[in-house]
Amino acid sequence: MVIAERILARLGAPRRSAAAVIGALPPYRIALWPDGWQLDADGSVHIFDTHCMAEARRWLEVADRSARGQARGGLYGRDLERAMRMHGIYVPRALIGLAGRRFASEEVASVAVQLVAGDWVGERRRQLLAAPAQALAEHALAWSGSRHAGTPDAQAAKVLVAQLIRQCIDEGLLPDASYRLDARCDDGYGVRRWRFRVDMDLAPDALRGVEDALNAAMIPYNRAVMRDGAPVPVMTLSVRSRAVAA
Repeated sequence: MVIAERILARLGAPRRSAAAVIGALPPYRIALWPDGWQLDADGSVHIFDTHCMAEARRWLEVADRSARGQARGGLYGRDLERAMRMHGIYVPRALIGLAGRRFASEEVASVAVQLVAGDWVGERRRQLLAAPAQALAEHALAWSGSRHAGTPDAQAAKVLVAQLIRQCIDEGLLPDASYRLDARCDDGYGVRRWRFRVDMDLAPDALRGVEDALNAAMIPYNRAVMRDGAPVPVMTLSVRSRAVAA
């Protein structure tokens, strides 16, 4: 309950019950619960994939490919929706299509969500109200860095980490040593994630604190999404001695 109390305070309602907070949330937050939006200082709203949205997109893409190939035994229409609901990942296709969009205000974002998935949003709110404290606790575990702008592609991901390494070296947080950077994309669980490995030309003893410093530098650009009730960072980074790696 401590986490739930913290999120109540963060949402500006420390004296209201969890159910009252859920009941008063704007439609776009209900639709994108627990971690699919970012409210910026200017009042604009950025929409990101939740784990559930990304998984639903994968199902729909498979169904679309099967339909184009006229594969037998595929799931379509109501059958597909029932199967997705059974696995707890059903999200309306039109709502999934809003991922990556930016809206000028919370009101505009809510209108857009209501237009494409109004009935589903009402259903989703009832689900959250069945266990409101748990829902708020789940949201409290998710986070998005102040400079997070969506999951990068391969080139952008490598450029970002290289820039962070250079910045840490310039600020004296890391030794100035040559390194090799490897990036591996993991999209097997919906939201695309990146795993970085930095092999540095340093002895293992000289690497103390390097990994922590780089992961700390990554926080403003990173995001943690909720999967099965636990936060999972979109970008993770490990550091090894190149001598050991060789």
